[in-house]
Amino acid sequence: MSGERELAGRLDDLLQKIGVLVFKQKNEFAEEHGISRQQLEVLNVIYTKGQMTMGELCKEIGSACSTATDLADKLEKAGYAERVREKKDRRVVRLKILPPGEELIESIREKRIQALMASLQSLEQVDIKTADFLDALVAKII
Repeated sequence: MSGERELAGRLDDLLQKIGVLVFKQKNEFAEEHGISRQQLEVLNVIYTKGQMTMGELCKEIGSACSTATDLADKLEKAGYAERVREKKDRRVVRLKILPPGEELIESIREKRIQALMASLQSLEQVDIKTADFLDALVAKII
């Protein structure tokens, strides 16, 4: 039992470190492209999940609707996203990613993949299996 507790504690520490690392990387990548980390988060959400209403977006990013609206305004102004009204119900407005936004997300993802590939070069096969373990762990947590 204490072995499981120790492992859980180590995993918690590791997940915290990974979270901080990802947070820092997102800040750096966003800054390189002249947007905020929060704007990058919004772009990533609508890139991976498709266009969504502002209400859906608020829930997805865990922020107030006024914050999401401000982020959408800035992304629209930068040409990365646009608001689109539904044809059936013009009251419903969705935020949609535009090609420059898609290119930005794909570019950042490619940079992250390249950096990870460089790190993997020096790892043993047994270390690489850890990624499978972390993937399974994340699936159980979510």
